[in-house]
Amino acid sequence: MEGQEQHIAAARKAARDLAAAVQGLARYYPNSVDHRRLNEDSSRILVDLDLLAGGRRVPAPAQIEVITDGDYPAGLFEGAEDEGLGPRRR
Repeated sequence: MEGQEQHIAAARKAARDLAAAVQGLARYYPNSVDHRRLNEDSSRILVDLDLLAGGRRVPAPAQIEVITDGDYPAGLFEGAEDEGLGPRRR
């Protein structure tokens, strides 16, 4: 098991080094879609290592709260726009 832990530790260090190097590139590629994608990819490597090694557990999803469909006060939606349609023409 010691060999496995050493490999995981080495992979984590390499992933942290990669993430730091990618963050350093931000000053050369500001607002770049490719840099944002690379930054996201490099940060996911640490998450994937944790999942692989059983480090951090993914939290269970929150319970869904069901809201019963009932009558709402008429003034609740007054002045609101129709979803996806924009404001009504007056």
